[in-house]
Amino acid sequence: MLELYGKGVSNGIAIGRLSYYSKSSDNVPKYSVSDAGTELKRYKTAVKRAKQHLQLLYDEACKRISKSESVIFQTHIMILDDSKFVETVENLILTKHLNAEFAVYDTAMKIAEIFRSLDDEYLQQRYTDIMDAANTVLEILHPKKMMQPEESEPVIIAASELLPSETISLKQNNLLGFITTKGSKNSHTAILARTLGLPLITQIKGSLSRYDGMEAIIDGQTGRVVINPDHNTIAHYKAKQKIYEGQLQNLKNQLGLPAVTKNGQMIKLSARIENIDGIEGARSSDAEGVGIFRTDYLYVKRKNPPSEDEQFSVYKTIMRAFDGRPVTISAANLSSEKSIDYLDIPKENNPAIGYKGIRVLLDNKELFMTQLRAMYRASVFGELSILLPMVNNTEEIDYVKRTIEEVKLDLRAKGQEYSNSVKLGVIIQTPAAAIISDEICRVTDFVVIGTDSLTQFTLAMDRENQKLEYFYEPYHKAVLRLIRLVCRNAHEYGKSVSLCGELACDPHMTKTFLAMKADELIVVPSKLLDVKAAVRNADTTDCERILSRI
Repeated sequence: MLELYGKGVSNGIAIGRLSYYSKSSDNVPKYSVSDAGTELKRYKTAVKRAKQHLQLLYDEACKRISKSESVIFQTHIMILDDSKFVETVENLILTKHLNAEFAVYDTAMKIAEIFRSLDDEYLQQRYTDIMDAANTVLEILHPKKMMQPEESEPVIIAASELLPSETISLKQNNLLGFITTKGSKNSHTAILARTLGLPLITQIKGSLSRYDGMEAIIDGQTGRVVINPDHNTIAHYKAKQKIYEGQLQNLKNQLGLPAVTKNGQMIKLSARIENIDGIEGARSSDAEGVGIFRTDYLYVKRKNPPSEDEQFSVYKTIMRAFDGRPVTISAANLSSEKSIDYLDIPKENNPAIGYKGIRVLLDNKELFMTQLRAMYRASVFGELSILLPMVNNTEEIDYVKRTIEEVKLDLRAKGQEYSNSVKLGVIIQTPAAAIISDEICRVTDFVVIGTDSLTQFTLAMDRENQKLEYFYEPYHKAVLRLIRLVCRNAHEYGKSVSLCGELACDPHMTKTFLAMKADELIVVPSKLLDVKAAVRNADTTDCERILSRI
């Protein structure tokens, strides 16, 4: 029996035989062509066939998963149509007289490496989209022998790396799970695995081909892989698998049920979405709306800020996706921690408490007004609220309100419609904001408590510093007392109060926040049903006893 460890990125337990999924290791050929015109025609024909194949993959994916998750294959078509991609490939063929497959490969590698070198993990994983789209063309130009499991029995797929097109092409009824040496939780393959409900473990060291055909157990929660397990280990994991499946069924049973305690107290459960890819996960997890849609990703790793129309398209998409349910969009929380070359944000020793959030937006008024215009234009498609990050005083809110009036005037002058019922709120992230939350509540429509930032700033500890992990205490009484103070102040002024962050996602804290009379918990989609179950199992008749411990 041999144990391997990787990173679990999709939960679940699989017990079965490993089947190694391999591609030919032959390098993409490179040679000169005498007739560049004929070679260019060959390239264009391959792209046309590749786009037809990707459309078929999209249609197949829509049958097995959601349209939102399937859109990755339409994105691959867009990559092949991208003007920079096409121009670079055609230039290599026409001016360098290189063969089409090498021109495609070289272009894709150079673009993909740009993404791979970025600091942001989500953007890093976009390199797989570039390579996947290019590989579709390469398989047509230079077909390779693909070793794909044909067994009738379900198997655990082992591979060095799986691209989205490969994942969706495998027969689902033959799959138990996946293990790979490369990948991350933010890759589209990981997203597909989670959507399909199959365990996936990545970043396993060493070649996996040597284990082809062996019995194995994979635990997507712990990242543990057991090769040739003994009888007792198999029995242990079969029991664990049964418990896990029972837990999943119990969570699925929560779908469609109201978030109400045993004694009738209700609370709203909304989703926290980091980017547009999170829409379907939130919808399928019974979110009552979007508590926070973060917009930072629209601004990073680019030469120019996103245009008003580009942002409007994104905001309209999310508003329509939730079909009248409330959506809260956060203004961009920009800082030196993110790569934003077009803004004058100097490097700082302490960026977490530096030039960020509302401080950056107020210094870059036109950038801020562009985002506000896009938000207000999208407001006609649903119930919109706007959230301001890193606010510490009411003067900042007053300035934003004046800016919003300028935005409305500008939109009216252009004849563009907007809703007059857009709400304005603040995310409470600092002890200063929590302490004056009574003043903040007087001038806003609602407040959201960012428990991660509030904990970090209250304890004066960087939550990402591994040396402080032992000392970092998110349940510290000082943090909980500040949260309770904000809840009390918000209700005193008749304003709603929401909680987001890790504490809001922790089912063990749900009853405490119910006792504080929080109006809403903003939860990552993967935890929504867990928190709903905690709500429905709670009895808050003993609120005073719960709060007396704080």
